[in-house]
Amino acid sequence: MKTETCSFPEDRRESGVYNARRMRILLVATKTPWPPIDGGRLVLLNTIDGLRDAGHRVTLIAPVDQRYLDVDLVRRNLEGRCEAHLPPAATRGALRSLMQAEMSRTPVTIIRHSLEPVRRMVERLISDQRFDVVHAEQQQSFAGSEPARRAGIPVVLRAQNVESALWTFASRYRSPFLKLFFRREAAKLAVWERGCVRQADATIALTRFDAEALRNLAGPEARVETVEAPFVGHIEAERTSLEGDPAVVILASRKWLPNRDAVWRFVGETWPRVHQVLPSARLHVFGISESIDRSPGVMWHPAPEESSDAFPSGAVVAIPSRHPTGVPMKGLEAWARGLPVVGSPEAAEQLEAEDGREMLVASGPEHFARAMVMLHENLGLWDRLIEGGREALKQRHDPKKVVAKLEDVYRQAVSATRIGPQADS
Repeated sequence: MKTETCSFPEDRRESGVYNARRMRILLVATKTPWPPIDGGRLVLLNTIDGLRDAGHRVTLIAPVDQRYLDVDLVRRNLEGRCEAHLPPAATRGALRSLMQAEMSRTPVTIIRHSLEPVRRMVERLISDQRFDVVHAEQQQSFAGSEPARRAGIPVVLRAQNVESALWTFASRYRSPFLKLFFRREAAKLAVWERGCVRQADATIALTRFDAEALRNLAGPEARVETVEAPFVGHIEAERTSLEGDPAVVILASRKWLPNRDAVWRFVGETWPRVHQVLPSARLHVFGISESIDRSPGVMWHPAPEESSDAFPSGAVVAIPSRHPTGVPMKGLEAWARGLPVVGSPEAAEQLEAEDGREMLVASGPEHFARAMVMLHENLGLWDRLIEGGREALKQRHDPKKVVAKLEDVYRQAVSATRIGPQADS
């Protein structure tokens, strides 16, 4: 099976003197950046596009589960963006991974995503080509980059989340079995993350809060930098509209427990109060096509084929997330499309947003209902939030600025490796 989506004119086996202006980057990921149907994929796709636009050569290795994705379609959508190698591979089965995790100190999520076809592809490419740096996307990809580390190529880890914090948060679920399981996995993940951050030539966090958490976890010898998620400053909102005055949009995930929990709590606890004060409002939940829930004013939709479908003109985007790490990319997209955001204090912290400037911050049902009434009655506030969100994108998430920061991290990792290998702790 052909795995490359595009090539570059220069000889791939060139001896290659390090070029500080045009780097050769091997990017190892656990999933393809296309289709950009979740925040992690969108961060990855925007990063690849930004690096390409800056003149760098990106080679991507990402597994494709052919049961769910058409590899040829993925390849066509990555063409011109990078040289893509897409080994067919599926994450390990949950039961088998759980059994292996029970018999080892390795976290179950790492076992599931440590795929031999990816590791072999890394090994093959670094023997055939020369790379300046390897970018491991998320902690689950770090194991796959091991052949590059053995070969002395600097490896930069980008942690989209603090995984141990996510699993600790998940331990709040009521089932005693789940509490125990998530706590044990969180403890194993903390050990795993500590090792990854210490072994990486540099680690990138998407927020200063995550960077601080990773430094506390790994110790002062670890190098952790904050490089925000890239996102363009302006995208046209979908011209079609959704039912409701106002229409409120929330993006759900069946698989990710923190998101699923936040959505169901919002539907069950917060939305009834909003609908009481604004009977004409409608809540549109994307990502769950059918539900036994029959709450008044709630409409259920499958995950959109195009993200623009979930960001129609005139809608309000709700982000009730309560988990303590990562960046809600839906907030960045709402800003780019000119839609106001109402979200939890946790979402505001992750977006580094100020209440009343880039978004409205609501800590509970009554607060959220008041925020919705304010937006409904005050068009000036609506416009200010849109202006503030787009200014935040310009200042913190502009792809050119983000890529410049990435370049600095990559180059410092290369320089440190040339001076001498980083000692493992």
